[in-house]
Amino acid sequence: MLVGSVASSTFTLPVDTATIILASAILSAIFAFFSIRSAREIARKNATINMIEKVEATAHYRKLYSTFSYYKRLNSFDRLYDPVEQKDKSDRQDVLDFLNHYELVAIGIEKNVLDFDIYRLWMRGPFVSHWNAAADFIQRIRWKYDDGKDSWSYYTDAFSSFQRVALRFSPDAINLNANYAAHPEQPQGPSDEPIPAPPDLDKTAISWFGGRNARKWI
Repeated sequence: MLVGSVASSTFTLPVDTATIILASAILSAIFAFFSIRSAREIARKNATINMIEKVEATAHYRKLYSTFSYYKRLNSFDRLYDPVEQKDKSDRQDVLDFLNHYELVAIGIEKNVLDFDIYRLWMRGPFVSHWNAAADFIQRIRWKYDDGKDSWSYYTDAFSSFQRVALRFSPDAINLNANYAAHPEQPQGPSDEPIPAPPDLDKTAISWFGGRNARKWI
């Protein structure tokens, strides 16, 4: 006998078999939950990295980026409010497509299809810089004139996900609202026509983003 040991005795705690089975099931469920969550996080991070690599490598994206950078450098987005020349019309579409790319990315982030942290680490600077550079242009797009009502309306949905994510990325991101800049005194052309009401988001199915309506502003 070891020094200080208690005299040997037999004492067995009653263990219910059902309790053991339940505990085992709970532990298995917890393990499965964390395994699935971990796999989803890895898949989301990989999807984000792949998206960045593939998009930036395409000739189409580089063309859009080049057009946007030209107007950003000259601070001349106002030329695209109501373009007349064919080149300006084409450039306006390029700029809108470039901004639509960011809107789509932002929707992916908000829907947890793309990884917030990975994208922020890689694209935070350009994302916020491009948002701020285009803020006046986007503000102008949001103001729409309705001839029938003889009034202006402010459409907050235009690039709204882009704005929300930019504000999450940086306190320096411009927070657009109706008070940021007033509507023009007079309509300037077809770009001021009211935007059709969006479809019911609950009924709009876009599988990649889990049912959210991915708006493209043209």
